[in-house]
Amino acid sequence: MKRVALLFPGQGSQYEGMGKIWSNKFQGAGRWFEEANDILGYDLKSICIEGSAAMLSRTKYTQPALLVISVIALEHFRQEIGIVPVFSAGHSLGEYSALVSSGVLSFADALRLVQQRGIVMQEAADAGLGEMAAVRGVELEALEAWCEKHSSPDRPVAIGCYNSPRQYVLTGHQAAVARVTIAAELRGAQVTRLQVSGPFHSPLMSQAAERLSGVMRKYTFRQSRWPVISNVTALPYANAEQIRDGLILQMTHPVKWLQTMRYLVGQKVELAVELGPRSVLRNLANEMEDKLRTFAFEREEDAVQLAKRFPLHDFIAGCLSAAVAAPNANWNEEEYRTGVIQPIRKLKEMLQSAKESGIMGDQARVQRKEALDWLRLVLQTKRGPESKERSR
Repeated sequence: MKRVALLFPGQGSQYEGMGKIWSNKFQGAGRWFEEANDILGYDLKSICIEGSAAMLSRTKYTQPALLVISVIALEHFRQEIGIVPVFSAGHSLGEYSALVSSGVLSFADALRLVQQRGIVMQEAADAGLGEMAAVRGVELEALEAWCEKHSSPDRPVAIGCYNSPRQYVLTGHQAAVARVTIAAELRGAQVTRLQVSGPFHSPLMSQAAERLSGVMRKYTFRQSRWPVISNVTALPYANAEQIRDGLILQMTHPVKWLQTMRYLVGQKVELAVELGPRSVLRNLANEMEDKLRTFAFEREEDAVQLAKRFPLHDFIAGCLSAAVAAPNANWNEEEYRTGVIQPIRKLKEMLQSAKESGIMGDQARVQRKEALDWLRLVLQTKRGPESKERSR
């Protein structure tokens, strides 16, 4: 089985109408939007489908929108492809989506946290002191030297994102960022001012980080089903307490995305799947010397390629394995017979049929859904400690 990582995008990947595309691609999208609307207290679905670029660029809306779209993409991926990853990682805000994917945070808790994160970051951004700019075509050592030269306690500037060997993002006070970008442009670099509402991942976000820290303690962080990589260290989190600390540090420290991708390559990950709007992370991965083959699941051609690489047989085998391995807490013989023994027998029959037929396309989608329904029935019947969450 190929070693796969799931990647989740952050702020900057949003675009007008992204909710419409995912609603059309995935019939179950409406349920996630409805839950999100109830939690947030406003109509996020309308913002994702009909909202203007200006509205979607406001951090307090951008962050919940990206989380919801990424979770919808994740659920669609599970039904269409269904491969269990060996790692997940998210760029900035995307780290929350990665934690949902691995079961550390429930969707509801993650959305509430992201809502608060977006609010405190928006308030910090409204001060109007900072900005971010992407820089290409300049040596990292030179960029770091300019940041050190032009940064001060009152007017900091630093590298906020190590995105790829060719792209770094400056963040900090407007005046200091301007000085560094001028120096970079004189050296021949390409500079792009980012359409974000604040100096994220810089010391100017310290008050927002302190406010979020108080909120973070109210939420439960569960055991991860697979490792999630920290933006701050570019290494997997060891425990729940480290995750809480990492999410706070992330507010004022750089996103080590390039280092994260290099870690995945070093761990023999063979391919990665970007789950969310656009294909920003896929494009960044293509800029690495040791390229990690990355697919953007929103792109139809990439989704088709993934389906070919991970056939129906593998999906059903994964469902069967999960059904058999799930712990049992239901000792009612009749319920166990109809809700566990019969579904497992059915999954075995489907597995044998898939081996012989090589089904693809719409028929494969129907079979994947049926296999997933049998798995859910087994998990619900067994009533194990994680059955409710896993069978959702």
